[in-house]
Amino acid sequence: MSEALDTAPYIMDSAWAYVWRGVLEYQRGHYQLARLSLRRALVLYPDPGVRGLDTISPGLANLLDVESRAIRTFRAWDLDQPVRWLTAPQFVYPRELRRRRVSGPAVVRMLVDTLGRVDERNIEILETPDSAFSTPLKQTLSSVLFSPARIAGKPVRSLVSYRFNLTPPAPRDPVRLIDLARTQLRAGQPDSALDLLEQALDPANGATRAVRVYAELVRGVAWQAKHDTARAAGSFELGLGHYR
Repeated sequence: MSEALDTAPYIMDSAWAYVWRGVLEYQRGHYQLARLSLRRALVLYPDPGVRGLDTISPGLANLLDVESRAIRTFRAWDLDQPVRWLTAPQFVYPRELRRRRVSGPAVVRMLVDTLGRVDERNIEILETPDSAFSTPLKQTLSSVLFSPARIAGKPVRSLVSYRFNLTPPAPRDPVRLIDLARTQLRAGQPDSALDLLEQALDPANGATRAVRVYAELVRGVAWQAKHDTARAAGSFELGLGHYR
């Protein structure tokens, strides 16, 4: 068998040699070696057209099927049941793009594995209104859980494409955000308050000078609550600077 692999003139011949090595290892009871050989065959040639393995050894056909589904990638027209979303994507709009109100369609192509997961390395951005969307889109999709595609009831790897319409969220009321920050401070949650104040000061939310004064003064109080006197002083100074 090793000689057959060494002298095989075509990839298909090498794939068949690995298949037969897998058959021999399986018959010897070396199931892991059989699995490895079958997988190597499938890597070389995803559909070697092997039939009737169970007539040689019961269970061989199932082993080849399991390895095939773990390696082979199927297209939409091959599937009995397409990929389904199990969790909704939680896309965080990039701050600069939100400030500029950048919007438009994005098209992605990705590989969903047999567990319904997507590796960020297997996501391709085909179209986007701005290249700055690429990384957050990949991060979002790699955190989503899918129900994998199926053929004959069994999960398979599949390549799917989706189109999204990216629209920036509406600006938030900065005064409301500052009031919420004060509520968090009263509850002893300065970190949550600082996060809300950061949002209030985001240019996308259009805070006026007076509102920025309000935000910086409250931020100074938040830093004081964290015993960071230097940052507290800086925020108070910024707030008073806006006031002058």
